[in-house]
Amino acid sequence: MMSIRGSSAPRVIPSIILKEGSKRSCEKEAQLYNLLASEVIFETVRTALGPLGYRKILVDTFGDTTITGDGATILSELEVEHPAAKLIVDAAKSQNKEVGDGVTTLVVFTHLLFKEADLLMKQGIHPSVILDNYNEGMIKVLDSLKKELAAKIDLNNTDLLKKIVLSAIPLFLSAETREKLAEVSVKAVSRLVDKGIDNPRMFDEYLKTEKKSGGTVLDTQLVEGVALDKEIVHPAMPKRIENAKIALLDLPVEVKKTETDERLKFSNAKMIREFLKTEQKMMSDIVEKIAGLGVNVVFVQKGIDDFAQYLLAKKGIMALRRVKKSDMEKLSLATGAKIVSVLDDLSEDKLGFAGLVEERKIGGEKWTFVEKTPNNAVQTILVRGENDKITDEAERIVKNCISILRTLIEEPYVIPGGGAAEIFIAHKLVEMGRGGREGLAMEALSRAFESLVKQIISNSGQDPEEVLTVLKAMHAEGRKTMCFDASQGKIVDAIEKNILDSFRVKKTAYLSALETASMLMRIDDIIMAAKMKPPKGKEGEEEY
Repeated sequence: MMSIRGSSAPRVIPSIILKEGSKRSCEKEAQLYNLLASEVIFETVRTALGPLGYRKILVDTFGDTTITGDGATILSELEVEHPAAKLIVDAAKSQNKEVGDGVTTLVVFTHLLFKEADLLMKQGIHPSVILDNYNEGMIKVLDSLKKELAAKIDLNNTDLLKKIVLSAIPLFLSAETREKLAEVSVKAVSRLVDKGIDNPRMFDEYLKTEKKSGGTVLDTQLVEGVALDKEIVHPAMPKRIENAKIALLDLPVEVKKTETDERLKFSNAKMIREFLKTEQKMMSDIVEKIAGLGVNVVFVQKGIDDFAQYLLAKKGIMALRRVKKSDMEKLSLATGAKIVSVLDDLSEDKLGFAGLVEERKIGGEKWTFVEKTPNNAVQTILVRGENDKITDEAERIVKNCISILRTLIEEPYVIPGGGAAEIFIAHKLVEMGRGGREGLAMEALSRAFESLVKQIISNSGQDPEEVLTVLKAMHAEGRKTMCFDASQGKIVDAIEKNILDSFRVKKTAYLSALETASMLMRIDDIIMAAKMKPPKGKEGEEEY
């Protein structure tokens, strides 16, 4: 029997590296957690995919509710904790910021890619092999999609642009409502292009979107100018001025207040009267300066004193106060006026012009419209609706339509919608497939695209397996533009029915989904630091 004491074996001393309370998940456990997190986000938005997708009611911590089927809005309202889920949400936000559409597609496709890859990893295939083939396959099929199926469009064809935009508007809205929102969006963007604003990144400077409940969505209008949710400050001021001479002031038309609270003591009434006269003289000088230049409309970014309002009204000058900085910039762009921060700088060359400035009632509230401006590229889309929830959703749809049109200007190519592009890609991937592990990865990528189409069909109330089988058979025969029309619940030719999608939106969504799934697949360790303990007396009941 050997003596342990005489053995030269090294002693193993356990060491603690991570702080107490830290959590660590390794390899398969980490991948499982990431997959489950991805699935939770997937389950949240998958039923919102497609033109007949469901809507969600989201209630925030303040109890405010949002009703929407827009993937970007749904994810922005979620308070996500899991790091993998946050990664997907961040990718969705980037997609929304970059192209403004395809967020739901990105989230759903990310999970489908990850899920198919997970099945391969369980068979012993290394993530690097899967990802290499995913990337290779995606690059090749997107190239084939643009060469064989994409069509270049004429940006001057407003009828075609409207049909493309209509494909992205949910079918739960009435036909009249969908037509109205598409028409307003296309008209606004086409006008910008006609005026020479061919850089889509500049659209936000010229085009603003406002919303006001009261009325119907059909009351939505395009204002050729600037619409402000502000009323004229004094009832005696004119409500309508033609050939307006405009001043934009980024300064208070009121007595300046001291930075610190001060008290003034007066020994008699005469001193009070003299003090008030001095204040009134200051206001009178400002108004005289404005009136002396022939100004008849003033937009002020800050406040206007009551006495100054009276003097302006007496001079027949229309005035608005507390105008937002973004609105001041659009007014400057539209009218040619310069924003003045120091009154002494106000001069004739700093003034702007508008053919008409008028106060009107919209939804029971007073708004001011500045129209017939020198730079008539500046526009406002005023979205209406029966209530705040409907108006909010209509505004989101309008912004989505404008984003799609922006991508078409950047890359004027469209592809057949209704799942035709996805089935085309899936068929190409099967053709590219080869034996071994590489072939299995290509087949997995193909199944992910097919599952995306299944989800659209399922959300439309049809049998996904049956419809997909028929679609695949048609594509195998060379009928590459056949798709599923959710509005009719049957298979049609996408080109004939004008069911078209922006190639740029689809491409960005696929590539972003692949990148996000790749990051998740390459994670084999999750180390979460211990949460900070609250200070004594803050945890549980307060100490007294």
